[in-house]
Amino acid sequence: MNFSQFTVDNGAIRDLGELLFLTVFNDPEIERVLTISTGVYNGQKLGYIDDMGDVGKNKSGCSPTYDNINITGVEKEWALGPWQIAKHICYTELENTIAKYSLNTGTEIAYLPDTPYWNDVLVPLLQRAMVEMFWRIAWFGDTDAKNVADSGLLTTGVDKTLFTMADGLWKRLKAITATNAHQLTTIEANTTKDTSATPKVTYASQKAAIRKEGVAIGIVDDMLSDADSRIFDKEDHAIMMTNSLFKALRNDVKKLHNLQLEVEQVTSGIQLSRYDGHEIIVLDIWDRMIKKYEDNGTSLNCPHRAILTSPQNLFAGTTDKELIADLSVTFNDETRYNNIFAQSNIGTLVGEDALVQVAL
Repeated sequence: MNFSQFTVDNGAIRDLGELLFLTVFNDPEIERVLTISTGVYNGQKLGYIDDMGDVGKNKSGCSPTYDNINITGVEKEWALGPWQIAKHICYTELENTIAKYSLNTGTEIAYLPDTPYWNDVLVPLLQRAMVEMFWRIAWFGDTDAKNVADSGLLTTGVDKTLFTMADGLWKRLKAITATNAHQLTTIEANTTKDTSATPKVTYASQKAAIRKEGVAIGIVDDMLSDADSRIFDKEDHAIMMTNSLFKALRNDVKKLHNLQLEVEQVTSGIQLSRYDGHEIIVLDIWDRMIKKYEDNGTSLNCPHRAILTSPQNLFAGTTDKELIADLSVTFNDETRYNNIFAQSNIGTLVGEDALVQVAL
């Protein structure tokens, strides 16, 4: 941690408990928008029974012709990739910072666990980072991830190994719509160019385009009308969307129908609303990750997005008993380093391809 930003002496903060965390985003529990599968292994199959085809032919009389029963199904396979967290710190990194006041003394000075620095600063920040890690991998993971300079989507300077352990749900959903075009509701605002002498897609043009009257409500109406009707048979089906799209939708409903979409804050980071009888889950964490990880310097990659499906149809899996693996905290008597280590694996699946309607 970079404590050089804080005064060390002359009235400096001496109790780390006095440090206030910057206002953080309350990210929703990932289980709210997908299904966690634990204890799965690489190559394990997830199977669905489909149907046995059409029956009932225009025939009558004796000695009927018997056809074989042919029940069809769909099989998916888990592809899990490894993730690892390996961090270490020596007490000497803290000696000339305000954190020095939280250190032990004497022989135990090098031992950091259970100190105020460890309990009040390091652990909370690590827990927050791990939650964001799972959101990042589960949704934005891409085994072929590349930076903008290499004709990829990742923001310049972002380490691609933060994404390459597994394919996330956005990549899988795009693959589904690539072969099933009717499941894609195109959001033209994502690629709207400005009106300059050399028109190009910019942050401003993307923002202005989604806010044009009728655009957002048209997107959501198209999703609802084009989606497979079986999606609506799932009691927990919902339209998950970026905050940018929801704000535009809310404005449209107000302007065009003089109605106000009610918003309910049900848990940390989860905003719920309803449109035409269907639940809306507003996921600002998508907006933040798109801005952080998929920025080419001029515009964002599909800043306005939505999915209509059931969380039961989206999966994140691991071989562990819990999605977040236990942390191993050790102290090396020889090197005097405090070590934090965790590793596991993760993968994603879309259950039934037909039961998603994607807006991009």
